[in-house]
Amino acid sequence: MSSNSLGILTRLQWLTVVLVSSWALPALALCQISEPPTGTPEAAPAEAPEPGRQESESNEGGFLLLAPLGSTDVQIIDRTGASIHLWRGERRPGHSVYLLDDGSLLRTGAIGRRGAFGFQGGGAGGVIERVTWDGEVTWKLDWASDAHLQHHDIEPLPDGNFLLVCWERKGKQECLAAGRHPALLPADELWVDAVVEIKPTGESGGEVVWRWSPWDHLIQDIDAELPNYGRASDHPEKIDVNYVAFQSRELGQPDWMHTNSVDYNPELDQIILSVHGFDEVWVIDHSTSGTDNPGILWRWGNPQTYGRGSDSDRELFKQHDAQWISPDLPGQGNIMIFNNGQGRRGNYSTVLELAPPISSDGKYLRETDGAFSPPEPIWKYEDPGNFFSSNISGAERLPGGNTLICSGSTGRIFEVTRSGNIVWEHINKSGFGEQGAGVRGAGARGGAIFRAPWISPDHFGLRPIEPAKKKSARGTAL
Repeated sequence: MSSNSLGILTRLQWLTVVLVSSWALPALALCQISEPPTGTPEAAPAEAPEPGRQESESNEGGFLLLAPLGSTDVQIIDRTGASIHLWRGERRPGHSVYLLDDGSLLRTGAIGRRGAFGFQGGGAGGVIERVTWDGEVTWKLDWASDAHLQHHDIEPLPDGNFLLVCWERKGKQECLAAGRHPALLPADELWVDAVVEIKPTGESGGEVVWRWSPWDHLIQDIDAELPNYGRASDHPEKIDVNYVAFQSRELGQPDWMHTNSVDYNPELDQIILSVHGFDEVWVIDHSTSGTDNPGILWRWGNPQTYGRGSDSDRELFKQHDAQWISPDLPGQGNIMIFNNGQGRRGNYSTVLELAPPISSDGKYLRETDGAFSPPEPIWKYEDPGNFFSSNISGAERLPGGNTLICSGSTGRIFEVTRSGNIVWEHINKSGFGEQGAGVRGAGARGGAIFRAPWISPDHFGLRPIEPAKKKSARGTAL
């Protein structure tokens, strides 16, 4: 029996003890990241604004695109909280939405448990639609079958195509043939997260023009007779098929990776993924696919996933919304991550800005032992005791240098300066239940929001909006 087999058995024995005493003990670890050079953020106000009310000292202006998880509607609001435009829908989001340059909406839709072919994980979608400004559905894609289901995020590309994240079902025999340990298959299947590029065709459907799957980049040290035999610590570009998070409730989940965001960098032709189940972000190449693809170009957040550390080295805790900062924004080329902090001692969230370790020739740096180099911490926002969203959520850089944060589970959206001052705040009042009450137990949504994308007053898609309304959103303190 290999050392990895012994490690798995030890883990299973530990989990047995855990299950006797408590079904869900969180993993406890400290996350230590260098303080930002601009100073430690100041504490938020003791009392948040009432739901639907705003407090502002911001001069940023602009609009927000909201798709509350408890609603079938999508709307654009201004910085006073007033609804500027509304799209009615038949489904709750699954989960992301985007405003396109022609004023149409690219939205995901949740088909519901009955139509999900047994894919019962959080973030399940299954439908993607393009809807005109006036509400006409001009294109639709059903990405739901017994073999796959779209979930969480999509990403529009410059050429009109888009990326989607989907679960792909792998049966027991296929998993065993890939080296998955039988003890790690209590559900007799795995859902592996693939990234698929779709070229829309006609009024429905689309052509798959590119695809990336971790299944093409697996490694294991259980069975030396299999072609993917090797040590993950020697190949950090590969994915250990036997890695599971060291938490009891995750051992038997088919939703192995639970990738919750995808972002594309056209300058690099690379994609960054937030892999929730691994507590990592992965960067992959978009210019190649299949066996020609090199696997993971860079990964960070939890080196124990490839045998290069322990839980004390873990930096990410069920993170969301990993994205590059756009070239026209302060911090261009850096990576921003909403680090939820679920399972971290104290349960508090942070927003991180990181400079990826890239050499002058564009390659990601490695340490002398072959492990991927860590990023350089540039900026961090935290407010323990006042700022925590256990799931969903996101953050993005604004043109003036401030950062817009969506604390998704509570429906709280706020803007912070580089020094951490909160200069604008809004509590979402859309969705069912008490306004701004947040989630109410497993599966409940309340005013929760997956993300709250900022829309510039100059966005081409806002052409149908009255000029007076756009002018009012151009930076006057609200």
